[in-house]
Amino acid sequence: MITNYLSPVSFKVVIDRMPNVEFFTQRVQIPGLSTGAPQQVSPLHNIYKTPDRIEYAELDLSFIVDENMSNYKEILNWLEGMGTPESSDQRLNLEEGKYGAVSDISILIENSSRNSNIKFTFTECFPISLSGVQLDVTGSDIIYPECNVVMRYTNMRFENLG
Repeated sequence: MITNYLSPVSFKVVIDRMPNVEFFTQRVQIPGLSTGAPQQVSPLHNIYKTPDRIEYAELDLSFIVDENMSNYKEILNWLEGMGTPESSDQRLNLEEGKYGAVSDISILIENSSRNSNIKFTFTECFPISLSGVQLDVTGSDIIYPECNVVMRYTNMRFENLG
């Protein structure tokens, strides 16, 4: 069986709560994970035990900002609703709205035939940071502004589709 290399340019991001970010996503990094090895202290040397939990790294997405800044505003409203509501109703509207305060995010990785092959699902995601938007008239080429959003989530699932 011949296996092809994983293509870094053949993926889709699915985010019901943020369709404008989904469409304009340029980069995503599948997060790493780690475990801590608990130690049992002994007089001669520490004895390491098997880990009892996984720590997931943050999910990092980069997207091109559209001219109406709709995708930027999707995340801004979400962050403001969670972190600095102007009224108690703003947080309540976020939690009881169409999407709630959290959202699942799926990353579909395609094989060499451009068919979805692997699916990563991140459950109960919410943004924890949104980068600024850099506007610059000094460049000779037009470089469209990108933003970065960092998400925390509860769990990550890996699924083979092909």
